[in-house]
Amino acid sequence: MPAVYVPPKKPPHVAQSYGGGTTLPAGQGTFENPNPVTPPRVPSSSGSGSPGTSVDTPSMDTFADNIDLLIAPTNTASTTLGDVDVEPGAFYHANKMRTSVNGPNADDGLKEQYIKVLSDLGQGLGDLRDGVRQLSQKYRTIEDANTMTATDLQTAMDLSQGDFSTMMTDAGGTGGSSSGPSGT
Repeated sequence: MPAVYVPPKKPPHVAQSYGGGTTLPAGQGTFENPNPVTPPRVPSSSGSGSPGTSVDTPSMDTFADNIDLLIAPTNTASTTLGDVDVEPGAFYHANKMRTSVNGPNADDGLKEQYIKVLSDLGQGLGDLRDGVRQLSQKYRTIEDANTMTATDLQTAMDLSQGDFSTMMTDAGGTGGSSSGPSGT
C-alpha cells in the first residue's frame, strides 16, 4: 500500500503587524511534497502493430494496475485539500481572496470545486481500471481481443466517460458527450 501523506501539524498563528513591504521573502507560497508520486512505468512494446503497438491481456492488466496506482494519490490530494483554509486577514482584498477560495460561507469556491474535481478524477480512474480489467477477463488472448466489438469497448468505458465529463463540468468547463460505438 502506498504511503499516505500526513500534513505536519500547524503551529499556532501569531498575529504580526504589517511592516509596509510589498514583496514576499523567498519561500512564501510554495509547497514541498515530502512524498512525491512516482508515475507508473509504461511497459515497452514488442508488438507488431503500427510502430510497435499491440494490445493483449498482459498489457491491459498492466494498464489497469498503473491506473490503480494513481487513485490513492488523487484521493489523498482531495483529502489534504479539505484541510486547507485561507485566512488572509480582514481587509477588502483578503476578503475577496477568502471568498474566491473558500466561498462566501466556507462551503464553495475554488477549494470545493477542486475537491469535487479530484473526487471525480478518482472515481473516473477507478471506473477506467475496472472497465479495462473487465475487458482483460473477457478477452484472455490476442485472438479473443480480435473479436472485441466497438460496443464491448464502449460498454466497458461508459462509466469512466461519465465521470470524466462530470469532472470537466465541476472544473468549470463543458463536459464531453458520450458518443455511441459508431461515433454518433
